[in-house]
Amino acid sequence: MSEGQEQELPMADDPRSYIAGDRRRALVSGEPMADRVQGAGLFADISGFTPLTEALATELGPRRGAEELVSNLNRILAAIIEDLHRFDGEVIYFSGDAITCWLDGDDGSRAVACALEMQDTMERVGTVVNEDGSTVDLALKAAVAVGQARRFVVGDPDVQLIDVLAGSLIDDLAAAEQVAAKGEIILDESALAALANDVAIGDMRTDGERRFGVATGLHGRVGMVEPRSELEPVSSFEARKWLLPPVYETLSTGGAAFIAELRTVFPVFIRFGGIDFDDDPDAADKLDDFVRRAQHVLDSHGGNLLQLTLGDKGAYLYAVFGSPQAHEDEATRSVSAALELQALADVTAAAGIQIGISTGRVLSGTCGHPLRRTFACLGDPVNLAARLMSEAPARGVLVTDEVAAAADERYLWDQH
Repeated sequence: MSEGQEQELPMADDPRSYIAGDRRRALVSGEPMADRVQGAGLFADISGFTPLTEALATELGPRRGAEELVSNLNRILAAIIEDLHRFDGEVIYFSGDAITCWLDGDDGSRAVACALEMQDTMERVGTVVNEDGSTVDLALKAAVAVGQARRFVVGDPDVQLIDVLAGSLIDDLAAAEQVAAKGEIILDESALAALANDVAIGDMRTDGERRFGVATGLHGRVGMVEPRSELEPVSSFEARKWLLPPVYETLSTGGAAFIAELRTVFPVFIRFGGIDFDDDPDAADKLDDFVRRAQHVLDSHGGNLLQLTLGDKGAYLYAVFGSPQAHEDEATRSVSAALELQALADVTAAAGIQIGISTGRVLSGTCGHPLRRTFACLGDPVNLAARLMSEAPARGVLVTDEVAAAADERYLWDQH
């Protein structure tokens, strides 16, 4: 349940919705998308879902708790993505319960107006009412950067294609997000310069290298568009390339196995650097080579690559063992894969590979908007694996005690 819910969008799980809208239109038209694009990046992050996971599982049981979580996640993501569509923006990729968006040709005004609209939407739909009458207020923070970015596709089409938004603009966007607090909209220096006197700034921040401003409003109105209501006629052959095979097989047969589940999994985070997306003309090919090799390593051990994220502190992959398909020896599989992934630094352009692995119960399922969806695994173990990755030495694998204890006895461990 929720307070102030005006209208629920119908939830669909069409495989075509796993492709960004502008990419779908390019596929239908046959026109290639530009590699270098000019516009605004918008990062929007919903906070509060992870603490709800165990609370709802305890109160309602794993199955009903998962269903309630996914219902609320779908409801809120659908509402803020609908706001994005009204400002002619697209979700390029999901990172858990956050979205990275692109507003092509924007000077930042549409992105800021959209973020303000998203904040208003969260006021209406962001309260979750539990069965015992208690409430949880979810919050949203956003970041905006303006300029030129790279846009291309990587990955093995037999495993999954991944849309990429890269370059210094994305680095700046990630840095701005790091200084944003709940309920804030942070503009990086590029957005501040582009909007100048057109945006109201309530506070200034710094991370020691960059300056940021907290946007509180815009001077003047920004026009909106009528959001599209139907998916473009992308062929099933093309749509299949953009989903993990087990997810596509379930969706294409009308199954609902991944819609709401709490599962014990082994999240794996892989940080890497070494690729210059702004100045290296071969950057897309180098990233594609690394991602394809990583996909094959993970697939050979029964794991799945869920996300590729780029930011100011390097790039990282997020993979999971135990969902959507499960095996009895996920710990051993994840550690074996990590050791092989380390070695990719010897045969690809990726450098400084750091890996973190944890384990625990997460929310596993599909979520989003009827026209833009994803398969996700969310929860504290995911966040912990990301922290372990950050602390791991270069070409090192850092795991929790639970992972080490569950893995095959042939591995040797150092205490950290």
